[in-house]
This record gives sequence, structure tokens and C-alpha cells, in this order.
Amino acid sequence: MSDSSFLDHWKKFEIPGTVIFSQDDDGFNKINVTTASSAAEIYLQGAHVTSFQKKGEDPMLFMSSSGRIARGKMLHGGIPLCFPWFGNRQGETLSHGIARLHPWDLKLCGVTAQGSVILEFQLPQKFMKDAGWMPVNVNYRVIVGEKLSLQFNVTNPPTSKDSFFYEECFHSYFLVENIDKITIHGLKDLHYLDKTENLVSKLELSDAIPITQETNRIYLNSTEPIEIHDSLKKRTIRIEKYSSHSTIVWNPWMKNAKLIPDFDPEDYKKMLCVESGNVGAYSRELSPGATACLSLDLSTRRDAQG
Repeated sequence: MSDSSFLDHWKKFEIPGTVIFSQDDDGFNKINVTTASSAAEIYLQGAHVTSFQKKGEDPMLFMSSSGRIARGKMLHGGIPLCFPWFGNRQGETLSHGIARLHPWDLKLCGVTAQGSVILEFQLPQKFMKDAGWMPVNVNYRVIVGEKLSLQFNVTNPPTSKDSFFYEECFHSYFLVENIDKITIHGLKDLHYLDKTENLVSKLELSDAIPITQETNRIYLNSTEPIEIHDSLKKRTIRIEKYSSHSTIVWNPWMKNAKLIPDFDPEDYKKMLCVESGNVGAYSRELSPGATACLSLDLSTRRDAQG
């Protein structure tokens, strides 16, 4: 879609000074949101939130140094959506599903009485059908305000003859000052599968988890809030999730960072993925007519010493 036709098509959704549509240098369509308390950027490809920043603070989300989205690829950063599977799936050539690869339709744009902006996206059923999946209804609500709220809804139409099985995950990348100086809180006493050791099951013994090497863990039955304490930024990122039983903690570390095409070799020092969803043993089953919602509230606070 050309610049002019894109802007004409979405003009009805624009809110001057608050919601603006544009295209980046590569011709990808995006939405810029500005509220009294924050700003955000969302691409229509993948309904990918690539930026959220409270006024007077550093960005909450990390973006890889390339800053580009390649067709058919996942840009490392922001919050890609993993659906209808997570990671690598037998019989599929792509990792993390198809939702992140295709443009979503914007169905609603508005402002709440509190001044937050609500955007509602829908994944066209065509992409599910083309990939050989059931044509379920997938809707995604992004609320930009004092915090960033995400609501991912999947409905198996009542006309369906079969249940729908899927995985889902907000693949959230958070910006940190230095990975050596952060700790993760809220996962103590949970079992996790260590993907760096062939999914060996371990028990988390610490309530202040440091990252000191390549880390790739799937925490099981993780439902409580999680916090990232960043001593150098003097900031805490709080992750509150609802209807989520899986938490994935990932940092590629030095060696693997060099293998990621859009990563600078030093990018691993500035990022931490704490991902919220339902994967593996917690994958979901929707009977005909059923709906399930995965929600996430992301907020920040300044630490006392800040």
C-alpha cells in the first residue's frame, strides 16, 4: 500500500496529536500513540508493540540495534506475539507461530475518560487458513496510558466441529542498563525447564535471580506478578499477568547474540526477556464456542534511591 493510500485508509482512526499513522523507511505501517503520561509505537505487521515509554523515563522496551522489520522475520525487541505455537514446533518451518508475520486489521481506536488510548486489532482468518490452522477469531487490545496493558483473546466459533489447541505468549523484551546489575523477583519455589540443558527440570531457590550467563528457562505454574529490579537505572519493571501459567526468562548472552542477525554483539547486555503466556504443558484447548483471554499489565516505578 502506498503512503497516500495507507494514510487515506486509516485516516478515520486518527486522533490529532494522540494517534498518528505513518510508514517507516522500509514502507511498514505503524501507529504512534501519545498520551499525557506516555508514548507508544505499534506496527500493523504482527500487531507488534515496538515502544512504550513513560514521560520522564527511559523506554521500557528493548529494541535490537537494527531497528528494522524484515518480511517473514521477527524483529528482536518490543513485544512480538507468539501464536498459535511457541518456539519450534514439529512440522513447522517457522518458530513462534504465524501471528507475528502478518498484518493485522485495526478495528477500534478510542480514548478513555482517564486519557488512555485503546487500540483493538484482529488477525484476519485468512492467515490461519493458509497455514492449515482452524479459522478461529483472534483479537488483541492494546491500552496505552500510565501503564501498558495487553489483552489477547481467542474464540473458537460455535460453528466449529472440533476443539482448538494452541500456545500463546507475549514475547516481551525489556530494556535494562546492564544485564549484570539486574535481578528478577517473583519466581522463587517454582520448577523450571532449563532449555540450555536439554529441558532438565530444576527448582528456583532464589527470590533475587541474577543473569550471569546464557539463560533460557520455562517456569511452570507461574501466575504471580514478577519484577525486574534495575539498580543502575534505579527502576523496577512490574509484570502482572492474568490467565498465564508460563513464564519464560531469556538472554542469549555473548556467543548467541552474535548469531542473531539484527543484534549488535553488545545488545545482550541491554535486554532481558521475561515472557508471559501458556506454553508446553499449559497449552490451551478451546471447545466450540469458548473464548480465552491472556492479559498483561506492564508498569514501572522509580526505586527509593532514585
